Amino acid sequence: MEDSPKQNSAERKFARGVEQVRTLLTEVSSYEARSAIAFSSELERPGPNEILLRSFATEREAQPEHWPLLAGEAVQNLRSALDHSVYAASGGEGRTQFPIYKSAEDAARPSSWLKGVPEATVAAIEHSQPYRLAPQKPTAEPLYLLRELSNADKHRVLATVTTAVQHEAMGIGEGIEGHFEEVATGRPLGPDRRQISLYRATRESTIGADELEPMFAYEVLLEGMRFSMLKGIVDRVFQILAEVETGEPPSPFAPYPL
Repeated sequence: MEDSPKQNSAERKFARGVEQVRTLLTEVSSYEARSAIAFSSELERPGPNEILLRSFATEREAQPEHWPLLAGEAVQNLRSALDHSVYAASGGEGRTQFPIYKSAEDAARPSSWLKGVPEATVAAIEHSQPYRLAPQKPTAEPLYLLRELSNADKHRVLATVTTAVQHEAMGIGEGIEGHFEEVATGRPLGPDRRQISLYRATRESTIGADELEPMFAYEVLLEGMRFSMLKGIVDRVFQILAEVETGEPPSPFAPYPL
């Protein structure tokens, strides 16, 4: 959705949010792909047929400082797009807001946020609620994540961007038995060199240092979640805006923004 004079306020907010999310996803993907985190290992031999392998992570390139600000701006633009759509639907009367509920009990409480909004638009808003789309776990629904990210950015602190070990594996030689005594997966990384795992290997015969090959991958997280969840949020807001504007959800073949 390109910005143009013909776009209404909600569409322009949404387009700007999409642009910012696209920038973030591109930069994060590049950071994850260019070995910004270096992994190394140190070997100990408690006995002739036993090895302890300690693995470490060292940050070679710091995360860009603008990521938390850009993430907050993207989230606020996407959230505002929903509010602007409701305000336009109401005819610009009164104090309106796009409500986001995680339970039917929350939705049943009296509210004037949709005063003056046509019934068809109200129905579209109700259909999009997290407790309806994901009744088993509404807090994982993209619209609810948008609400939480927006509230935190507005009222608390900048979004937290961290790096963590995504997964780990160990290549081992024939006949070796081993296990991770300290697991790296999910462990946060930082600017200092830090130990991320401890692997113990044994065999009846001597183990060569080249018979153990630790492998790690890392990822960047936004508030403890993968950055790809921003695409899910964009898709959900796109669906809602389309339904609020037309009265119908977008076609499965509609060109989604990301």
